[in-house]
Amino acid sequence: MRIFVQHQGQQTGPFSQQEIKQGLANGHYQPSDLAWYEGIETWIPLSSLPTHQVDNPVMSSATESAKSGLAITSMVLGISAFLCGVTAIPAVICGHIALGKIKKSHGAISGRGFAIAGLVTGYIGLVVFVIAFLAGLTAPIVIRQRKKADQTEAISNARQFGLALYEFKSEYGGFPDASTASTVASQTGTPELTGSSSNARLRQLIHADITQSEQIFYAKTSATQRPDGDISGDRAIAPGECGFGYVENIRTDDNTPRPVAMAPFKPNSRQFDPSPFDGKAVILWSDSSVTSMPIERTTGEVILDGEDLLSPTHPVWGGTPPSLLLPE
Repeated sequence: MRIFVQHQGQQTGPFSQQEIKQGLANGHYQPSDLAWYEGIETWIPLSSLPTHQVDNPVMSSATESAKSGLAITSMVLGISAFLCGVTAIPAVICGHIALGKIKKSHGAISGRGFAIAGLVTGYIGLVVFVIAFLAGLTAPIVIRQRKKADQTEAISNARQFGLALYEFKSEYGGFPDASTASTVASQTGTPELTGSSSNARLRQLIHADITQSEQIFYAKTSATQRPDGDISGDRAIAPGECGFGYVENIRTDDNTPRPVAMAPFKPNSRQFDPSPFDGKAVILWSDSSVTSMPIERTTGEVILDGEDLLSPTHPVWGGTPPSLLLPE
C-alpha cells in the first residue's frame, strides 16, 4: 500500500505503511494529518488508517524500543566482564552494533544509554582482562627469577660461611661441634654454648670472633627471616635466622670433600624443600666449594651418584654416618 499524506498544507508521498509509522513515532506526522491511498474516495486522518497500529506515538516508541535488545545485551555482557573477562569483547561488539541501529532508526529504537554503558564497561573489562592475562603470563617468570636470586644469595652466604669454618678449624683444630664449645668458652670468657641445632653450633663462630655477621648463615626458606644483627649472647643466630643444616662430625683426615652444610630443609625435617630455590639445594663442601644440586620433588632427597646424599651408607661420608643438625 502506497500512502499520500497532507501535512501542514503540503501533499507528500507516496509512503509505505512502515514509513508512516516511523513518522508518527518521531513526531514528524500527527494522527490528525490526512492520508489517502488508492481504493478510498476521500482523505482520512492517519489515525483512521485501517492498517495503522500506532495511534499513540509514545506507545509506538515503547513498542519499537523492544528492538534494542543488543544494547541491553551489551550492558549485561559489559558488567559480566568484571567477573569473566572473555565477555568484554562481545559487549563492545554488541554496543557498537546497537548504537548503529539506534542511530539509523531515527528515534524508532531506543536504548542508547544501555549501549553506551555496555561499551564503557566492556572496554574497562577488556583492559582489566588484558592486564590480568599478561600478569598471568609473567608471574611464573617473576617468581622463578626471585627464587633464582634467593638461591644466588644462599650460595654467596655459603661461600663466606665456608671461609669462616676454615678459619675456626685453624684456631680450634676442627669444625664447630660439641667438644669445641667448651674450648671457645674458656678462650673467649663467654658462657659455654649448649644445644644441638645448627644455630647452636654455628654460634661458636661468632663467640670466637671469627665473624660478626649473622647474614652469612642466612638462606631463605619457609621458616627463616633475615637476621636482625643482634649477636649478643644467645641472640646471635636466633631461631629463624639460620637457614642451613650443619653436619658436625664429618671426616677431615683424608682430605676428601664432604658436605658440611646444606639448605633448604622443610621445617623440622631432614627432607630438602624444593620450593625456595626452584628445585635446587645449596651444598657447602668441606673444601669451601659450593654446589647446587637438584632435589627430588616427590621424596625431598638430593641424589648423588644414584643414592640419597643423606643416607648413612653413602660413600661420600667415608664410613662415618652424618650427624645432621637442623636449623631452629
